[in-house]
Amino acid sequence: MLIRKAVVASAAALTLTSLSITIADSAMAADVASASSAAVQSYSCSRTYYSGTAITESGDTGNRVIEVQCQLYHRGFLSAGQVDGIFGSITYNAVLRFQKEYNSICHGGISVDGVVGTYTWAALRSACPS
Repeated sequence: MLIRKAVVASAAALTLTSLSITIADSAMAADVASASSAAVQSYSCSRTYYSGTAITESGDTGNRVIEVQCQLYHRGFLSAGQVDGIFGSITYNAVLRFQKEYNSICHGGISVDGVVGTYTWAALRSACPS
């Protein structure tokens, strides 16, 4: 009888533990879902987010990246929905395309490396190519 009570008590504890794990997993899933939906944000390119020339590259986030993306958007290298403040592969490839086109059309000499440094910042803010 004593062993049976221990088995029943263990089974009840296991069920409660399993229930609390399920509840915790559900709460964590809700947190992840809300965080990922909050992370996907697009920005208006009707204002200046950054006016400096610091190196901005893949993996960066924030105002420098938004400014790069807005400059690329105004030049047709990104769509409005791609201005999200995250320098990922889409922004990297857009920077590469811009650097190549700038060198070709504007006879520039900027590095085609996908990194926005001093010279690429100047090129993004220049009138060429229009």
